[in-house]
Amino acid sequence: MTKPNKKPGKIKPAKDSKTVPASPPFTFKPVHYYSGLILALFAFTIYFNTYRNGYVLDDYSAITINRYVQEGFAGIPKLMTVDFWHFSNLQLGYYRPLSLVTFAMEYQFFGASPLVSHLMNVFFFSLTVFFVFLLMVRLFPSRNLLFPLAIALLFAANPIHTEVVDNIKGRDELLSFFNVILLLFFSIRYADHRKRRDLWLGMLFFYFGLLSKESAMTGLLLLPLVFYYLWRGSTLDLLKRTAPFAGVLLLFFIQRRWALGADPARIPIDLINYPYKDESVRYSTAFLLFLFSLKMLFVPWPLRYDYSYNQIPAVTWTDPLALVGFVLFLAMVVLTVIFIKKRRESGLALGFYLVTLAPMMGFIFLRGGIFTERNLFAPSLGICMVIVVILNLIFRTVITGDQPVRSWWSFSGLMPLILVLAVTGVFSVITVDRNRAWADSLTLFSTDIKTGERSAQNQLHYGSDLIIKANTVKDTAMKSKMVDQGMSAIRKALVIHPSFGDAMYRYAYGYEVKLTYRPEKRYIDSALYFFNQATEFAPTLGDAYRHLGILYEWLQRYDVASYYYNKAFAINPRLLEAKGKADEIKQKYGLDVRSNPLMPGAGKGSRF
Repeated sequence: MTKPNKKPGKIKPAKDSKTVPASPPFTFKPVHYYSGLILALFAFTIYFNTYRNGYVLDDYSAITINRYVQEGFAGIPKLMTVDFWHFSNLQLGYYRPLSLVTFAMEYQFFGASPLVSHLMNVFFFSLTVFFVFLLMVRLFPSRNLLFPLAIALLFAANPIHTEVVDNIKGRDELLSFFNVILLLFFSIRYADHRKRRDLWLGMLFFYFGLLSKESAMTGLLLLPLVFYYLWRGSTLDLLKRTAPFAGVLLLFFIQRRWALGADPARIPIDLINYPYKDESVRYSTAFLLFLFSLKMLFVPWPLRYDYSYNQIPAVTWTDPLALVGFVLFLAMVVLTVIFIKKRRESGLALGFYLVTLAPMMGFIFLRGGIFTERNLFAPSLGICMVIVVILNLIFRTVITGDQPVRSWWSFSGLMPLILVLAVTGVFSVITVDRNRAWADSLTLFSTDIKTGERSAQNQLHYGSDLIIKANTVKDTAMKSKMVDQGMSAIRKALVIHPSFGDAMYRYAYGYEVKLTYRPEKRYIDSALYFFNQATEFAPTLGDAYRHLGILYEWLQRYDVASYYYNKAFAINPRLLEAKGKADEIKQKYGLDVRSNPLMPGAGKGSRF
């Protein structure tokens, strides 16, 4: 293999010709594009059955209750100025308008259509697979086509991606990584061909990635990693090459501050989603979850939509798995540095994995947050690269690009292909089957409850969805059975987390539904008790106050009902129904109560 010519400019090629790309400028061949299209078609095929699925989980917050999304094009300027969770009455500092903008565009043309939204997710994933393949071709030009093909095939089939693709809201993660891949692709093209169009495209896609989700910031770390691997260079050279993209990141931070303000994040005290907040368990549990992440990437089963409290209990440093995770993490960091300095493929693969895993680890380190499958969407590509690199170390026949095709069919050439296809086949079956679990909320919750006995959130979701469905059933016996079954699941959630305010609210709602077919005083008392408990443990839960208003209006205590409706709207100004009911009572009875008439010293029917 001949040594490549030197790259124009200051960046020098590596001495080891085995890890240096072909002589620049690199050009793609038609076979690359055709192969990429076949991979994209494969990705589209294994996710096509999601077209039957409806809205699930956070899809409601992102689409069905998001008034700006439902305004179509007219709502787009407003979406550029609010937190992602604006209509869930949360301010977490998440500025992710791009996916919401795409939802608004879909709403403009198709209305509330989960079919269209699911197909768009599958389309974006297929495009991601296409450009992942092209990027792998460019990163490993000295390898024959089987090398990047195997990486992209494993990435496309990995079931760990089902949460991102099947959950419409997951488009923020999908678009973020898609744009990072395009950032790398066009940045390398610019380094090859020196066409400013490629530089501007790389910067534009980085900006789009940042507008999709904050995890796109990893692109700024991936760029010097890739540049050093391909061409080497001094620290100053690498800084110069990444400087334009640092400018894009600065622009994003300025825009984010303009939209959300100087203090955009108000993290709630929430054991469910931040179970590792205590410093005595935060770091040890982080490395346990690091180990668990590796397990899920290699063996993605069983898959779950929820890993919140207490599905994966917190651990201290006395837990051996936390220590194993820490040692393995440290070893991977050291090996990455060593292999990158030698510009080996294993260094690039490990570096890609660790850099893209940083958002998940940061979420745990900084906030004590939970593990989620979506956080492994980008890191899975690094692991796919590691797998294929290891296969090449074991079966050295399929290595160089100038190897004749007939040698692929030798034993050592055929075995890695068989292994990759076998894993792809198993992964594809799991993926297609998992897509069915995301058909609707109750299907997802009832599927995952089989492995989610320890999850307070899963128990709550399953129980409350049963109660909601029961409210639409006409047969009294069936309705009663579903409500009892749902309330039983919520009781399990309260056993796991006794101060779970949202579970108390849902449990109270179960009694409220019981009143529709069995209006007994004990159910009224129980509903009032648990709604009040919900307001104590979840004081920002405006719906609990609204339902107290409903019950007191039913009891003809219009003064108390007025107070709770006003309170609900004050806590959550997006509860327009509560505002409407308060206005209705004011118009009918002249009551506009702002302090609780049930408190000592307050007179019945007080008017303010």
